[in-house]
Amino acid sequence: MKVFKCKCLLNNDYYALKEIPKLKLTDYKEIFCHLNEPSILKKLNNYTFIQKIISSFQDFDNLYLVTNYYEGNNLYYYKDDIFTEEQLKFISACIIQFFINLREKNIIHRDIRMNNIIMDKDKYLNLLDFSYAIYYSEKNDFKNYIRGNYFDNAPEIQNFSIYDYNSDYYRLGGSILYYLIFKKYLNKVKIEKNIVEIKINYKNITNYTSSCIDFLNKLITTDHKKRIGYNNIDELRNHSWFNNFDWNNLANKKMKSPLIFKKTNFNQSECNKFDFTSENKIKYKTINKKHIYKKLIENYNYVDYQIINNILNLYKNIS
Repeated sequence: MKVFKCKCLLNNDYYALKEIPKLKLTDYKEIFCHLNEPSILKKLNNYTFIQKIISSFQDFDNLYLVTNYYEGNNLYYYKDDIFTEEQLKFISACIIQFFINLREKNIIHRDIRMNNIIMDKDKYLNLLDFSYAIYYSEKNDFKNYIRGNYFDNAPEIQNFSIYDYNSDYYRLGGSILYYLIFKKYLNKVKIEKNIVEIKINYKNITNYTSSCIDFLNKLITTDHKKRIGYNNIDELRNHSWFNNFDWNNLANKKMKSPLIFKKTNFNQSECNKFDFTSENKIKYKTINKKHIYKKLIENYNYVDYQIINNILNLYKNIS
């Protein structure tokens, strides 16, 4: 899929246009992931720090998801930078704010990673890509639902166990904080060393306080029942690392961000059409007849025709 930057002439504003070729949807899990995204985003449209859906629609070949556009880069762009503790705390607090919003709607994101966290012009972080998000159930079965990068997944997911909100918290620790501090992914380190549990000794860390390392250790605990946040999300906010942190100012975007803003270098020429094999076409034609496809495809009929007409005209010009 490709994401296009389109300037809609209706209100002189920018949007991101996500194109999903229907020929890519060749099994039920892909259908569930991509076609469920508009439904999830609609539930979250009133929250800050989260991508906003503008419209979703389809033509014969593709599904289209129109969202707000962020001028900054994603967190992966900064992965090799050296972060101060103040910056790490701000990044973590923004992600915890994501979790607070998601929990209110009983949603597990399941793909918390640097690529899906982007900076806006106010230097605040925002959460993207809800393709893999699901509504919480007490029995989230691995076989039916799991998606995402293997090296990012929480242990309970890798072990084919039932999982809950804590899988998102583990990713904050293992996929983001651990990497930004040590420049390595936690699960890859575990595999290299052939161990199950990693506990970081704060005495060996000179750049960050013991509270910071303690918070990280509690996020990456293998047993999800012992992981911070298992009983209540307030366990994250109430950790000693966030003593005297003003959560209200953060939520209202009144806090001065310690991050450095770098505007996205957008290259329209990188957006190219896809080529498909005849095998994919056969799979698509088969699954297209199934009831689940027809039912879920309705999620893409969330239409603002004025916006769509402007975007499609621009899209044709750049395709």
